[in-house]
Amino acid sequence: MKGRLRMTQATLKKTTDALTNSSGKIAMFADGFVDEVWEIISERASVKDYTLYTQMGQFANRIAGSGGVGLELVKKRRAFGGFAANIGYAAGRLGVDATLVGVFGKDRLDSAFEEVAKVCKVYSIDDPGVTHVFEFDDGKILMTHMQAVQSVRWKNIVDELSIETVARLLTQSDIIGVGYMSLLPAFDEIVEQICASLPQDGKARRFFFDFADFRKKDAASLRRTMGLLRSHNANYPMMLSVNEHEAAALFRMHKQTLDNTGRPIAEKAEYVRQEIGFDELIIHAPTYAVAAAAGEMPAFTQSVFCEKPLRTAGAGDTFNGGYIAAHLAGLDITERLQAANAAVGYFLRNAAFPDKENLTAQLNV
Repeated sequence: MKGRLRMTQATLKKTTDALTNSSGKIAMFADGFVDEVWEIISERASVKDYTLYTQMGQFANRIAGSGGVGLELVKKRRAFGGFAANIGYAAGRLGVDATLVGVFGKDRLDSAFEEVAKVCKVYSIDDPGVTHVFEFDDGKILMTHMQAVQSVRWKNIVDELSIETVARLLTQSDIIGVGYMSLLPAFDEIVEQICASLPQDGKARRFFFDFADFRKKDAASLRRTMGLLRSHNANYPMMLSVNEHEAAALFRMHKQTLDNTGRPIAEKAEYVRQEIGFDELIIHAPTYAVAAAAGEMPAFTQSVFCEKPLRTAGAGDTFNGGYIAAHLAGLDITERLQAANAAVGYFLRNAAFPDKENLTAQLNV
């Protein structure tokens, strides 16, 4: 699955017109990370002549059973990160009106988020967490200092912004995101308080989630969170996006496999979606994407595989930002996946978040 069929000209025009003319507001809660991104040196011949670990397996073999290892790092970049900033910025670059609430700097905005603040409205309640990201061609390792994010609670948000400001943000929003569940101890509390604060005004609002690596959550807390979201799905449709590893774990929980054995992946995704009781389930992988949504036929699309990505940290969030933008543009399930694939495809190849022009060009690659 290293290629895909190009969109027809009619579909391409429909998709680009919808994205160009769309409008919508999102509010993203409640994290914030500065990503310190590193590469790991495998061998060094001289000051300027060295070899990097490009595959995670190479690095794993180096440290497995070593009894101790000394590593040399090369700093690649310092950048903004996290659910709110990455997805909000990705969607904002595509024309979505995005407001972010999180930890982006206490006394003043951390310099890593200055670019985000040019595109999104930013409210900060504390200093950000710090994630050390070790990038390889086939994936990444993230190690996070969590103290700042662990202290984020609903009371902090309301005290810093005022209940009137929070109410206004929620009233205006079409899609509300909270993440990452696996990194935010107060996730359930924040979701509950948001649902309790939403006005009963008849406006159709949705929630969007990326749990991050929920495999590290214990089974009881994961069941509580899933039950909480399911209980609100009838009033506020829930959208959950997972990568292939998270999807595999989610499928196993419901006695399914993430492959085409027996039934196509899209049909299995629809089955799992109904089992978890969410309105929409989205899966993004390096070579394909899948979505299942209430009222639509489940969809599978291939991606143009990127063998040597220039940047991987933030790729999933860029996919999610593209998917949200496409959702707000009123595109159907297949078109949403195609737009999201184009967004992440551009990101991987250019180490930058696409704007509408970049996305349009990538859609027909």
